Amino acid sequence: MKIFTQTLLLLFAAGVSVFPAVDIEQVLSLIDDRCLDCHDAETRKGGIDLEQLSSGSTLADSKIQTLWLRVERVVRMGEMPPAKKKPLTAEQRALVQGWFRDNYIVRNGAEHIGATPLRRLSRYELINTLEDLLHVSLKRPYVFSPEFPALLDSTLESILPPDVPGESGFFNDADQLASGKLPVLRLTQAYDYALQSFVQSAEARERVFGFANEPKELSQARAGEILQRFTLRAFRGYRNEANEQLVQQAYLAKRRESPPVESLLHAMKTALVSPAFLYRMEQARDSEIPYAVSGEELVVRLSYFIWGSMPDEELFRLAKRGELDDDEVLLGQVQRMLQSPKRIALSENFAGQWLGFRDLWHNREFYRNEAWNRGVYDELLFFFDELVKSDRSVLELIDSDWVYQSNYTEVSTPGKGHAFENRHDDILAARRKRPPGIQERFYDPPRLLKVNSEQRGGVITTVGIMRLTSPPEKTNPIRRGVWMLDKIIGRKMHAPENIPALSQSETVNGKKLDDLADILKAHTSKAVCVSCHKHIDPIGLGLEQFGPYGKWREQYGNKRPVKARGEFPNGGKFTTPKGMKRMLLDEYRAEIVQNIARQMFAYALGRKLEPHDRPAVDRICEALKSNGFRMNTLIEQIVLSKQFHQRQDES
Repeated sequence: MKIFTQTLLLLFAAGVSVFPAVDIEQVLSLIDDRCLDCHDAETRKGGIDLEQLSSGSTLADSKIQTLWLRVERVVRMGEMPPAKKKPLTAEQRALVQGWFRDNYIVRNGAEHIGATPLRRLSRYELINTLEDLLHVSLKRPYVFSPEFPALLDSTLESILPPDVPGESGFFNDADQLASGKLPVLRLTQAYDYALQSFVQSAEARERVFGFANEPKELSQARAGEILQRFTLRAFRGYRNEANEQLVQQAYLAKRRESPPVESLLHAMKTALVSPAFLYRMEQARDSEIPYAVSGEELVVRLSYFIWGSMPDEELFRLAKRGELDDDEVLLGQVQRMLQSPKRIALSENFAGQWLGFRDLWHNREFYRNEAWNRGVYDELLFFFDELVKSDRSVLELIDSDWVYQSNYTEVSTPGKGHAFENRHDDILAARRKRPPGIQERFYDPPRLLKVNSEQRGGVITTVGIMRLTSPPEKTNPIRRGVWMLDKIIGRKMHAPENIPALSQSETVNGKKLDDLADILKAHTSKAVCVSCHKHIDPIGLGLEQFGPYGKWREQYGNKRPVKARGEFPNGGKFTTPKGMKRMLLDEYRAEIVQNIARQMFAYALGRKLEPHDRPAVDRICEALKSNGFRMNTLIEQIVLSKQFHQRQDES
């Protein structure tokens, strides 16, 4: 099965059609014959009703598409029919995959990228953009002092409402931002605060106005030049004569009764409330055929992907000259951008949302104390940035012979101080050093250690992840296993209906079970449970020796020994977290690589991935495999993809 699937992926990634044309009735007939005895409207094993597929609903219906996605995945992965049933033949699998390909992946036999959504700035992007546009600092400084905790929101974060993640899993999800109500009043308050910070900075006024002190007189022509330059930057190269005139008119109206600087600020605020600032505007052609975006539009996509903010002058200059049509020049800019401190967006915004460790900073449910939370957050932040800075393999997220170690987690990992040969600048250098005058007892940043440990390595056994996947006072192997499958392997777990609590499985036939593995086995004894729990349970059990705050333990509070052992579906057994990680990389390597690529791709595009994105993801994964799974390769391949370079106005 594995060889069959890999062969199809290779051919498909190369653009070769490997499936014959298939009529839906052939697929529905197969489902009727092999699936409906367990998954009809009445039985609904696992909560799946496949009769809906023949209900006459359009294939574009989101519920029907989601159901077809699940069908295609379990067929492609060989997970259905279950092991006790007769397996599908290679021809039957090809039948399902061929129909799915023709109806959801390609259109008229050709790849496409789907309709490109209009993207509004997320709260994170908006604050970053205001900082770069106005040349002021609007975020809470990262200081080491309990009197001024960094875990609090900045002023702008407290003014602007938090974003809600969309189906992509990220706050920059275009559909989610479009469906939410625009917080006009909050935005106005935020702009007032940002402009007040701007006008109080002589350096910022000099850079935007060309003067630091308010002039006695400012000619209309000079004011027009200032506002034209500001508007062009605020709109990120998008030219709209009506918007530009509105900004100029706002200045003239205010100038009749106010001094020059106050009038300029009023006009600047007018620009900031314009859709051309709030949205990443692109010129549409109403075309069903994908077409290349302009150079200015491309650098906006690039800067919000890598920096979470607007392009700088060099990007705009190259875009205007048309030089970014050359892939070598474009990738040179990617490497330049990765040298910038602004690449921290990839760690704190992308990885922080994907892996969830931003909650250690923002969610009070996980708050223990300032030093502990800062320490476990920084361990993860520093680790992910190290993957970028030193161009490490993305698989080191699973296991590595190095870690970042904080002094505040009650965990000590034996190891020696270490440093990699950097590919990019160390943007966290300031955070690694305690500022002069700050006592050591306040905060000591995590250190990079070279380790050889059966317990630690990678991020999945860090204190932060162990805390995020646990209730406050106990561990839950199912919760940890589901987190791993969802976040790392990329398998969404769908909880079946009417499942009792784990505690109800502690007694079987009047006998009290003490071993957690036996309790899980009893809890998941139903056939409908086994297909998922054969993946969930070994991972959760493999992490059981880490307590709810990530500390290693040999026994529970009741003195019962903790057993971190398990067996994966392929028969591989382990007795340590290290062994479990090896099994993970053996059993799920292709899925892990696919998932990491899909997560960053969705973040870069600002939307959930659709079936038609699969060929692009396959090509990205092939490039990763050929280049040692390096993080910089992943970033570059996303930037080179058609989805990143093109737009399509009708799906």
